[in-house]
Amino acid sequence: MPRQSHQRPGVKPLANPGVPVAAMLLPLMLSLLSPVAIAPIAEAQEEDSGASPEEIWSVEYANQIFPWGPHGDSDQLQFRSYHDYFSLKQRMQTLAAYYPDFLQFHEGLLGGINARGDQMTSDEYKGWYYNHASPWMKITGNVQGGEYNDFNGDDGNYVDRPDVMLVGNHHAREWMSYEVPMFFLETIAFYYGKAGVDNDGDGLIDEDGWDGIDNDGDCLKLNSSFQDSNGDGNPCGPGDLGVDEDFSEQFITDMVNTREIYLIPLLNVDGNRYDREEFCGETAWENCYQSGWRKNLRDNTHTGVTPIPDIDEAVDEGCDGVDLNRNYQFEWGAPLGATGPLFPGFCYADGPNNDVYNGPVNYEDNDGDGLVNEDHVDGKDDDADGQTDEDWLGGNTEPETKFIQDLTEMNDDDLDGSSDFKSTLTWHSFSELVLWPWGHCTNCYSPDDEYLVYHGQVMGQMTDYAPMQSSELYPTTGDFCDWHYGVHNSYCYTIEIGNAFHENPEDIAHIAVRNLGVPFYMVEMADDPRYRAIVGIENTTSTQWLEPPDDVAVPSKGDIPIGLCLDPTFPFSPDEEMTHLMWRFVEPTRQQNDFGPTEWVQVPWERTGFNETFEDCPLLDGSNGTRLVSQIPLPETSVGKIQYKAMLGTTNGAFPFTYPSVEDGGNYYELSIPYRAGFGDAILSILMFLVIASFVWGGLGFSLREMFSEDERILGMPLEEAPTSVPKNPGKGN
Repeated sequence: MPRQSHQRPGVKPLANPGVPVAAMLLPLMLSLLSPVAIAPIAEAQEEDSGASPEEIWSVEYANQIFPWGPHGDSDQLQFRSYHDYFSLKQRMQTLAAYYPDFLQFHEGLLGGINARGDQMTSDEYKGWYYNHASPWMKITGNVQGGEYNDFNGDDGNYVDRPDVMLVGNHHAREWMSYEVPMFFLETIAFYYGKAGVDNDGDGLIDEDGWDGIDNDGDCLKLNSSFQDSNGDGNPCGPGDLGVDEDFSEQFITDMVNTREIYLIPLLNVDGNRYDREEFCGETAWENCYQSGWRKNLRDNTHTGVTPIPDIDEAVDEGCDGVDLNRNYQFEWGAPLGATGPLFPGFCYADGPNNDVYNGPVNYEDNDGDGLVNEDHVDGKDDDADGQTDEDWLGGNTEPETKFIQDLTEMNDDDLDGSSDFKSTLTWHSFSELVLWPWGHCTNCYSPDDEYLVYHGQVMGQMTDYAPMQSSELYPTTGDFCDWHYGVHNSYCYTIEIGNAFHENPEDIAHIAVRNLGVPFYMVEMADDPRYRAIVGIENTTSTQWLEPPDDVAVPSKGDIPIGLCLDPTFPFSPDEEMTHLMWRFVEPTRQQNDFGPTEWVQVPWERTGFNETFEDCPLLDGSNGTRLVSQIPLPETSVGKIQYKAMLGTTNGAFPFTYPSVEDGGNYYELSIPYRAGFGDAILSILMFLVIASFVWGGLGFSLREMFSEDERILGMPLEEAPTSVPKNPGKGN
């Protein structure tokens, strides 16, 4: 008896009943066989593993294209060619015009009666030959405010802001020594006032600050052929792509707002112009790679019968010029690494050390006691008259060193009679070194040697440069750092950049990037270099912590408490100006990018002080700390997020120590705030609930009844009309 078909009317039978089975098995077969099919490809990838820069970062970062500009030569703005004096000055003036809130351009000094009682005019700071004064930039928040210094000519002088001096190009031929400070200036100008910038385009923010280490590991993800992008033989080291590439813009803003930065990119304008225009030429890297004109252009030769230089004659390359970094007064004239003069106005023509001629002897009776040169500058009272260093042998004779002398000694915001510069830096080239005092003596150590060594080692790690005391390289007398430290007690460092006096133009950018963290480090520690070193050596601040959002207990009403756990030995200042919680409230917004609302950086920070609770808290090393609390006054009706960070100052003026650190996850914490206000009268709330519930549940019941009704009409739609039957025409065929 044939089997009856149960196929529904209008449905065709399957032509091949095995097709569904094959369709189900096909994905399983593919999953089992695909590893075999792609095995050769996988093997090839393992042999040449790692990504290309464009696969990890933005095209701009991968090709080291910097974000600033325009208004200038594009190659110079991108640090693919060198500035000259004129383009450097023009760029500084342009930046000052575009950013007048924190940049102020100057040339030389106005003059007046200086700290030594000498009447000075602005002309005395201009070079001997080309008559240019050294250009410089005053950098600080609200630079138009503060006090005005009528000798130096700058605004923005604040008693409570520490000062730092950064100087490039003492030696004319060392071109990278002014490119690095210009790169530092461009960085400040572009990033000041910004926050949360993804500098490398990898989707992360502030994950790799300046320390010479690939903190986020992105350089190590590269194919090995890309890991040594600067070609120094150290893969994923300082200056390579992916190392120190995503620094904190908020840190830059904080430093500018709490410091006075005096940036002098090109001190030796005379010498630099001569090296570029006459001695070596515009392409000095081709013919003067490790040579060139070093000194300024003082005329040391004489005509006639008197030893008086003829300032109108051409440069005598065998004799003219003074080494500016041998012309400072501290221990000037000692026969170590410098050439002393036989007579005023003379140098050793064609002598073996003429390149380091330290300038003429001073035969004046500086203190009017009838004696000459009886108390040279060495920090001691050599003639036992109760005064120190008052009748010097020589030094500070040049327009450029007089400029440094008076800018230093006339910068006294608190009027205590001493210079305000507590940290100073001078860039040189070459040899890849970090140097500190003393330089004038061997087998000798400064009173702050332990602390100078600490900072030097930090900057050495940051750059992969060798840190050492200056005299370990070779002894020098009358140099900038010995004078600044020996006379003015300023922690001073010399950075020897790169491997040539005239580096190839294609190397400018990566060398500048490698050295960028150093000036920011000097700016940060300018508040109290000695204490910063002590903290670093003892690692005191690393055990302290600010309460993260998960630990903050948001009360149902009232202010929101934020705790800070401090080491009991940390000398924090109770002054709210120094120690406080910075916070801002941000509300939800639709205007945002991938990393959050774009206007967050525009929301101003507010500030509340910390109060001692006399409660214990656990430090990160397990020992007991003391707890401070700051209260954020936020209404209960506010819904959004609080961003907060702690700024600590010490009783001896060090400021700021910031929490959380970048290692803790960023520049600030972010705490979500729910709606905390009450919902009105309880009885009315219950009645409102009953009304709403009746509508909701009643509507739901009605809908369910309609759904299960046998009535086929659709709820809310008009009834359908029954179709009319039309009889077939019997006279027509099918």
